[in-house]
Amino acid sequence: MEFKLDKQENSYGLLSVILTEADYMPAYKSKLKQQAENANMKGFRKGKVPMSMVQKMYGKQLKMDTFNETVGKAVDTYLKDNDIKPLFQPIYKGDFITPEQVGGDQTVQFELLLPEFDLNLEGVNADTFNLTVTDADVENTITKLKESYPTKKDADEAAKGDLITATFKAVEGDFEKEGAAFDLDEKLAEGVADQFVGKKVGDVVTLDITTMYEDNNRLSLFLGTEDADKFVGQFSVEITKITRSHEPEMNKEFFDMVIGPDKVSTEEEFKTELKKTISEVNAQAIDGVTNDNVRNGVVEGTSIALPAELLKKVYMQNNPKATEEEATESLGKFEEAVKWRAISDKVFADNDIKVEKEEVEAAALVAIKAQFGNFMGDEDERMGEFVQNYLQAENGKYFEQTYEQVYNEKVFNAMKEKVALNAQEVDLGQFEEILTKRNEQAAN
Repeated sequence: MEFKLDKQENSYGLLSVILTEADYMPAYKSKLKQQAENANMKGFRKGKVPMSMVQKMYGKQLKMDTFNETVGKAVDTYLKDNDIKPLFQPIYKGDFITPEQVGGDQTVQFELLLPEFDLNLEGVNADTFNLTVTDADVENTITKLKESYPTKKDADEAAKGDLITATFKAVEGDFEKEGAAFDLDEKLAEGVADQFVGKKVGDVVTLDITTMYEDNNRLSLFLGTEDADKFVGQFSVEITKITRSHEPEMNKEFFDMVIGPDKVSTEEEFKTELKKTISEVNAQAIDGVTNDNVRNGVVEGTSIALPAELLKKVYMQNNPKATEEEATESLGKFEEAVKWRAISDKVFADNDIKVEKEEVEAAALVAIKAQFGNFMGDEDERMGEFVQNYLQAENGKYFEQTYEQVYNEKVFNAMKEKVALNAQEVDLGQFEEILTKRNEQAAN
């Protein structure tokens, strides 16, 4: 077997693999023999089917499979032995060989994406931010928290904005639903809320059920059935409870709900802890924006020539349902993503970065705790089991995602040690504007 690698311009590589029959025929004959030993065919005992018949029935496809397997293993070995690291899996060039064509000497070719470029991180500038959380920021956050966590109290008479719990009963028919709850708000059809304003527990409102909401899906949700379309005509609605939202008091109950149980006991302690929490939460967001700025600066400042046609093939391979038109439209963003992958791989290799199994498990543990909140503690004996189950779920999907997360963190940390970070002082309002702008740009 012979290999020829032709490195061309624009990071394009063409790998030719020249095979003789001696490269794949021994393995083919071995598999054919094994097939014959296991063959079950009417009129013959197991393992006694004539080789000529086995070859006639299975030979072509078996030879094709053996040929492909031989080529695949040989290419992987060649790339590994010669420390050649294409950015994506080699792409077969030309028409695929058919089973009828396998035989004698064969040459197959693969296209490789082999970016070669100079990387100068010291010449890159990127913005980062120092957040100052002011007392006004804390007060604004408290106002928002009070809106998100109102105190619920029973009310004597219904008013706009109240939550009504009622028993719905068809005037004609046998449908009845107890404990159905709905808000007297703008989601109701026009005029419906007015029929309940001023009513008390025990009062009954009769209405045409189909006029309650403009969207019957909402009717299905609060009636707890997917058959809302069949309900027509008059329904009696007997009010069983009226609940009203009130601004919560600045007391321990509110503090525990926002900060966590028994962490603070006074309003002063609450505000101090809240200011700290705001800083910690936004520190992650600042890191994310900084990383985006670093990435954009490095990609823009690094010249990498890439072959357009091969990029399109790679895109189509990774997005098999995409049309030619969609591939063409997406090629610009895809090229930027490819450049970033090439750069990050180079930073990873140049800095001898490693991602250890224990680091992936530690990151998975953080993700699990973020999902389950305070329901799990560090001392939980099941923690290791949770982590392993998480990483193995969906055929290792979450392991790959978590590995990629740790990989990216290490790459960005290495970059941020070398690029010029321009720190800007911002308050919470200014940083929220920066986040909004960033999200709008990402959506376009």
